[in-house]
Amino acid sequence: MSIINDVLVGLKYFFIYMFTYALILFLVNKLKPLPKELFRKLFHFLAFSSVVVMIYAASEWVAATLIPLGLIVLMMPSLSIMSKNKKFSSMMSERRPGELKSSLVQLFGTMTGIIFVAWGILGRKELAIAAILMWGFGDASAALIGKRFGKHKVVQFKNVDHKKSWEGTFAMGIVAFVFGLATLMLVGNVPLENCIIPVMVAAPLAALTELFTKNGYDTVTVPVISVVSIYSMYLVTGVL
Repeated sequence: MSIINDVLVGLKYFFIYMFTYALILFLVNKLKPLPKELFRKLFHFLAFSSVVVMIYAASEWVAATLIPLGLIVLMMPSLSIMSKNKKFSSMMSERRPGELKSSLVQLFGTMTGIIFVAWGILGRKELAIAAILMWGFGDASAALIGKRFGKHKVVQFKNVDHKKSWEGTFAMGIVAFVFGLATLMLVGNVPLENCIIPVMVAAPLAALTELFTKNGYDTVTVPVISVVSIYSMYLVTGVL
């Protein structure tokens, strides 16, 4: 019964968070129209940062894994209908019809798997939050910095999207490092000297994984690499 209660509480807090954030974002955009890419990334922030709400609303990992699954079930029917509306797609800066729906399914599915592994199996819930935030903030910085300052395109590798730049990849590594370090210290209560090496390894790996991942699957690959690399370095450096 406590698990069901945790799930319901988590869903309640998520929707409060979502509607409050979305309302503020749309009001700001109405008063002063934001660049499409910035608006897009600010909306992405709403989705990936909700992992904090999900984990802190749950007292057990089982409930935390069920919350994003519940969101998929609750949100997908309405998103399927709205994604067919051209005005909605334009407002959400969708690059293709149904992009928001597929992106959210992928993100919430990834959250489920990451929470299950990081908190359920490894017993380290800070890894779940760190992995999602490192990807989310890192990906946003890579796109925004790369688009604005990316003069050196990554053309050296055949299987890389040549629109990506080294400036964007570097920005992602820096931002992923900052959020990874902060999360391990604040959520996991890991001392600075113990978490700095794991994050120094994980952040550049996350940036390179994002660089070499195509078709939007970095939503999955980056968090997985982040969890694996941080936990591995925990073992190597004796944190565990």
